[in-house]
Amino acid sequence: MADVPGRTFPNVVLRTQDDKPVRFYDDLLKGRVVMINFFYTTCTGTCSATTQNLSRVIDGMGDRFEKEVVMLSITVDPDHDTPAALKAYARRHATKPGWYFLTGKLRDIDLIRDAIGARDRYNREGPHTSVLVYGNAETGQWATAPAQGDPGLILSSVMRLVDLAQRQRSARPTG
Repeated sequence: MADVPGRTFPNVVLRTQDDKPVRFYDDLLKGRVVMINFFYTTCTGTCSATTQNLSRVIDGMGDRFEKEVVMLSITVDPDHDTPAALKAYARRHATKPGWYFLTGKLRDIDLIRDAIGARDRYNREGPHTSVLVYGNAETGQWATAPAQGDPGLILSSVMRLVDLAQRQRSARPTG
């Protein structure tokens, strides 16, 4: 577990769509703004439309995406969503570098969902929601938005966090 302002994040190992092991906190959250959603590749409901909408958000970031913001799409069906299945899904949606499709042990994924507040016991959609969680573990600032909401509004909200993080880094004393 990694302690940051106001939260503890699990540092569990996940696997990317390229079958690369990554630690949730150390490799994915630490020192950056992240957008996180939960999905599964065989979803016949909202997942594909959500991915398309989030692609529009990312397109609006231009070259700031991957450098300053990354996208984490974490499967809630790790038994079926192997790294190969995630890679095929990412290709189908023509996603950009900096967008990580992740799988791992279900208990580890549940720890992540608990840590970022993305578990809703009243959720009628099943084990995932159409909610985007975005934030900065370093500053402890987190928010949510409807993942199929207006891409421009999501973009402006996420970029406010990026700009705030930059201002805070610049204001730190050096030496």
